[in-house]
Amino acid sequence: MAEGLSSTGKINVGSRCSALALCQTNLVIEKLKELNPEIEFNVVKMSTKGDETLDKALSKIGGKSLFTKELEVALDAGAVDFVVHSLKDLPTTLPPGLTIGAVITRHDPRDCVVLHSKHRAVVRLSSLPAGSVLGTSSLRRIAQLSRNYPHLQFENIRGNLHTRLRKLDEDGKYDGIVLAAAGIERLGWEGRVNMYLDKHDMLYAVSQGAMAVECRENDVATAALLAPIHDRDTALRVTAERTFMKALDGGCSVPIGTWSTMEGNTLHLSGAAFSVDGSEMLYSERVGILPSLPPFPSDTPFPSDTPFPSDTPFPSDTPFPSDTPFPSDTPFPSENPFPRCPALSPAPHFSHHQIDLIHSHHPPSRPSADVTAIAGLLNNGSIVHRTGMCCPTRDVTKYDVAESCGRALATALLDRGAKEVLDRARAAAAACDPRQVPTARKSEQGGKSEQGEKSADSTKSDGNNANTSATVADNASKSSELVGSNSNNISPGVEVNGSLKRPCESTDRTHVSKKVKSDC
Repeated sequence: MAEGLSSTGKINVGSRCSALALCQTNLVIEKLKELNPEIEFNVVKMSTKGDETLDKALSKIGGKSLFTKELEVALDAGAVDFVVHSLKDLPTTLPPGLTIGAVITRHDPRDCVVLHSKHRAVVRLSSLPAGSVLGTSSLRRIAQLSRNYPHLQFENIRGNLHTRLRKLDEDGKYDGIVLAAAGIERLGWEGRVNMYLDKHDMLYAVSQGAMAVECRENDVATAALLAPIHDRDTALRVTAERTFMKALDGGCSVPIGTWSTMEGNTLHLSGAAFSVDGSEMLYSERVGILPSLPPFPSDTPFPSDTPFPSDTPFPSDTPFPSDTPFPSDTPFPSENPFPRCPALSPAPHFSHHQIDLIHSHHPPSRPSADVTAIAGLLNNGSIVHRTGMCCPTRDVTKYDVAESCGRALATALLDRGAKEVLDRARAAAAACDPRQVPTARKSEQGGKSEQGEKSADSTKSDGNNANTSATVADNASKSSELVGSNSNNISPGVEVNGSLKRPCESTDRTHVSKKVKSDC
């Protein structure tokens, strides 16, 4: 396995072959070249299982690392120095010895809709005709759109962005397609977007809109090269999101959505778990207050009028251990091949604070890099956080708070039955084609969707039963989950630091979701 950057100043960068992947890789290279114009970068293109299997929805292929495994194998073998990913493709548990060296500033994380030209005047999904078909293979998108717009239908669509846009324009099969806004904007095609989906319509995928640069833990020089392009706010947000998904054992095989914002030192995180047809939804929110450490007062001189206690003799009878030679077999690099990167310092010595960091972030259960590599990172002011993110040591407590925020959000949902909801969703996705979602299927006799009729009947029944409504309202006041009949207008209950905050709402709304059994 290769350790460190080439002395020739040439770096091999791993990337998938798609136009979007190459665009993202080149964006990272451009950022690095601005800081290191003397370095030459060579892009190594690779194809992944997710790229090659286009006849199935991702949830049907199974497994994780569908778009990353081949790149990570090449990285671990030393064939490339780092690889660039869409962070939402990267599993929450990285292979041993690999780390996220940098997270690039997040683009727009929302989903967007591109409509067929015949619908160019449509500005809201609710305005699309009943039975309109949207192309998407994402269970998360299908679940939320089925819940909010039961008059729509969904069909699987795979391929890169250019292929999906061509299918929309030429196949005549789709009235629109749902895409990640960040990808279409990076390629300069934002002019084709008809509408962006905000929080009330669609929680986005974990880490959507962010790019990650993955490198080897023991490649200290590459980690130092990547550190200046690392965006802390984006990294903290996606750390919370990825922890949330990991605690729920999520992935592309289950519908999980999230939404995060950073306001100063306050991290706001929302998340939800859905059934495949959207009839079940568990929602909660958490807030994390990040510590704000003042800068070290280097311009404050030591008070000269405070004399050293002269009555405290120096222990002169304790000789310096002169028989302990400096480890001369640890050569100090005579020349730094990358002048703009911090030079590596010798690494056999740890301070007490560094030892604490090593113990807290490299537990025995997690294989870690060798001691020299760890010391090299620490001496450059970095450490691999236990979440797999390489971060400055001064920010470790911030990442701890982000991690705790994500875990607390997942715990809130698990306490309310999220595991059972997601297990049912996983089984339903494996047993049926996600295109055949009951909420999107029209009745053969009438124009209404079956789910729309069920929702109307349920609402009418609950509205006529005062006792049921009272019980429902009482139960809802004890829970932070968003539950209700299929409606755009129901606001979530919110838990902030463990306290329930109910939104303002009318007393006649139903807050218990109707579990509709999937018949696919």
